Amino acid sequence: MNIKTLKQFLALAETLNFGRASDECHISISALSRNIRHLEDELGVALFNRDNRTVVLTKEGQTFLKYARIPVGNGT
Repeated sequence: MNIKTLKQFLALAETLNFGRASDECHISISALSRNIRHLEDELGVALFNRDNRTVVLTKEGQTFLKYARIPVGNGT
């Protein structure tokens, strides 16, 4: 997992829209979808329930969102 993937997850979690999130991240919708799938595979859980019309965070996705929003320390 890297910072770009976390930013992409945050963008999707906040917009719940692949088109808007991909625009914010300056990547294609297919690349965003692929990166989210890789993240889900890495974590071993589904972070989003999605169909052709809706994107919704799962319970695990809501928990991960709290983790992803924790600021990184500045080393002090």
